[in-house]
Amino acid sequence: MTTRGSGLQILDGGPQGYEQWRETLSDAFGPFEVHRGASEAFAGSVRYVRRAGFQFNDLHYQGQQIERTPNNVARLSQEFYTFGLPLTGPLEVSRSGRQFQVEPGCVYLMNQSAPYRAAAQGVQGYRSLSVSFPRQALERRHARIEPFYKLLIGDGSPRGALLAQYLEQLFRGLGDWSDAEVAELGERLIDLVVLFLVEPGRARASEADSSVTLAHRERIESYIKRHLGDPQLRPEAIAQACGISPSYLHRIFQGVGVEAYLYEQRLLYSRDLLASPRHAHRSIAELAYQAGFVHPSHFSRLFKRRFGASARAFRAERAPD
Repeated sequence: MTTRGSGLQILDGGPQGYEQWRETLSDAFGPFEVHRGASEAFAGSVRYVRRAGFQFNDLHYQGQQIERTPNNVARLSQEFYTFGLPLTGPLEVSRSGRQFQVEPGCVYLMNQSAPYRAAAQGVQGYRSLSVSFPRQALERRHARIEPFYKLLIGDGSPRGALLAQYLEQLFRGLGDWSDAEVAELGERLIDLVVLFLVEPGRARASEADSSVTLAHRERIESYIKRHLGDPQLRPEAIAQACGISPSYLHRIFQGVGVEAYLYEQRLLYSRDLLASPRHAHRSIAELAYQAGFVHPSHFSRLFKRRFGASARAFRAERAPD
């Protein structure tokens, strides 16, 4: 299924223009607030295409600040990240008391599902090409995902240049790729993003975590995600497989609970399966079994409680017209 954005361009800097632009951003990326910037040269345009579980964006704005508030975050249907290539800028971003900047000459990965404020700088404002995808697509590949990563393109390393060229070619051929090709190319993009952006930064973790505990947790989370389909995957089996005692396992997951974490990962995995066109021919019960649930009725109750809709309704909303 392909969903195309309107390609709307707004040049009106009055209250009506700001409200129209806020609604346009919210349609594309979820709820946002828009504030008047220091410059009077207000403008905004966005084009986006949703295909195979990915959203491809061409965004430009200037003369304004955009903000995702805690209330906006609470209204998002899922947590998602954006991998982007700035074309003009810079963009100044403020989050949790920290400041950072993205500008032409870099690629970045950013959590779009936490509060932040961004101001477009420069005479041309800020424009980027980007791809948005659910956070769990990253979590299936790596245990700990930070809210922001940045990689320079012209620093002598080929990594940033490869990511930028891959993204540009993906956009260039977007009208010609089949849905199956888009799905596969998107998955390979996430593989490269994790390899070049996330993996080099994996040592950055909470200061409250000891290095030993953190290493154990990452290893355990990785083991759990690789064995989600095993219905016998329980805390005792996890502890034995990872060479630690059950009591230490529960201590590592203190505050979350290892069983709660296990069920959360199974639910996220089952939601991915239900949303994927590749599995449209398979029954909901079959996908629940693949995610490690033994009883479909138990899965149905947990799924509705977690996501606010039944698995059948969730799948129907994403089915091709």
